[in-house]
Amino acid sequence: MPLHILGIRHHGVGSAKNVVERLAQIQPDIILVEGPPELDSIVQWVGKSGLKPPVAVLGYNLDDPQQATFYPFAEFSPEWQAISYAHAQQLPVRMADLPMAISFQEQINLREVKKEQPVEEQAEEQEFLLPFKDPISYFADVAGYENSELWWEHHFEQKYIPNNAQEHFEAVLLMMSELRAAQVKSALDQENVAREAYMRELIRKAQNELYTNIVVVCGAWHAPALLDVETTAKQDAKLLKTLPKTKIKVGCTWIPWTNDRLSMFSGYGAGITSPGWYEHLWKYGQKDDGSRWLTKVARLFRQKKMDISTAHVIEAFRLAETLASLRALSRVGLHELNEATQTVMCMGDGILLELVKKELIVAQRIGKVPDELPKLPLQENFEKLAKSYRLPITAEKKDYELDLRKETDLNRSKLIYRLAILDIKWGTQLAARTKGTFKEAWTLRWQPEMFIHLIEKGIWGNTVENACTKFLVDKSQKTNDIKDLADLIQQAIPAELFGAIEQLLRKISEVATVSSDIIELMTALPPLV
Repeated sequence: MPLHILGIRHHGVGSAKNVVERLAQIQPDIILVEGPPELDSIVQWVGKSGLKPPVAVLGYNLDDPQQATFYPFAEFSPEWQAISYAHAQQLPVRMADLPMAISFQEQINLREVKKEQPVEEQAEEQEFLLPFKDPISYFADVAGYENSELWWEHHFEQKYIPNNAQEHFEAVLLMMSELRAAQVKSALDQENVAREAYMRELIRKAQNELYTNIVVVCGAWHAPALLDVETTAKQDAKLLKTLPKTKIKVGCTWIPWTNDRLSMFSGYGAGITSPGWYEHLWKYGQKDDGSRWLTKVARLFRQKKMDISTAHVIEAFRLAETLASLRALSRVGLHELNEATQTVMCMGDGILLELVKKELIVAQRIGKVPDELPKLPLQENFEKLAKSYRLPITAEKKDYELDLRKETDLNRSKLIYRLAILDIKWGTQLAARTKGTFKEAWTLRWQPEMFIHLIEKGIWGNTVENACTKFLVDKSQKTNDIKDLADLIQQAIPAELFGAIEQLLRKISEVATVSSDIIELMTALPPLV
């Protein structure tokens, strides 16, 4: 009963290409991908036209949406490609890892323990937490690399060799097996014991269902631990019984993600700092010796009114090739291209290279999710309003000067103020260039975390207006401080929440009637004027 373990680097472009090639060779009858089982239903959307990476699965505790985690995917993510392959071949695909519900319960239990633990003991524990050395760095040190990420990049991600996928994964497995046999520690060892036991249990489940050609796509570090599913069965069963029991229900939804946030250490978002470069490698790979990338750099500089000639591109390419040769590299990498760009095109100016990093190496990009994706009513209402008012939900900063005499601009202003009431700071208000009160200037920039706040506030209502009204009224019922009540009214007025304003005024009247504190009453006056 063949079991194929494909050890990958999360968001590794070379890993993704080798996964696609190896899956075509193996022709599996089921694919298991590292990730919590709660994602099983939501990943069925992968491959549908409306879902365009970068995107992320937002997994959250239904009873406490602030307890959440993200699982980002790019087009060049090995997990994305494995799931896409399964759907294209009409194969079953399952996620294999510790359930989110258990992870959330462990976080809650840990918080409870720390609450009861004396501060002195917590400080002593922190004092003895020594940093772990990255396991890969042992190989990087031998090869003369100071940066283990750069070593892995050169040998496994940029150095893709067609028709060599089997040898690639055998090399990764051998390397990780040697590290684990030598008992090299990683920062997540304690957590990984339970995770790997659960992964093996899910592999055994697939075997018991008579799947005979199983592929597991997982982080390279886990690969050796998943090979032995026979002799570890009893040990795993005993370990899994010790996991915390939980009644937590988990919700999952797709949300747009951004390239610059692919480097966040959340879910499986670790270890990638150059998503734009990875996109380039995914699209062109072996077809580009570096000249195409430098042409893109030159085009960017020309758009910024910089004088860049074809000769600049040629000389930068020659310098990059020379640097790669001096470093005994098989091909030019991003490090060499950056050095050549700074030297030849930027005249040594590092500030200009920052422009390349922002526009090309990271590349500001936000994904898309289909409109028909199941969403909470509040989220659906917000997206409908944003679309109606022509306010794109984007990670790029966009400036707006609103004329409140126009209906569309007035509606835009109300929406921005209402979201702020729900703790969603989509807009930053700027000083208007006119003296009149009918103009507002805003800078809007959407952050993926704002979806968490939107989901969290879904308990207050199915529309933005209703949720804001109920949220403000609830706040007013929890305070008898006139100044706080006046501040709430000050928030409600530009948002035009007339239902909330009426109840807030009534509450202020009740409190002011019985208050004898003149200073307090005077302090509350300015917001009301």
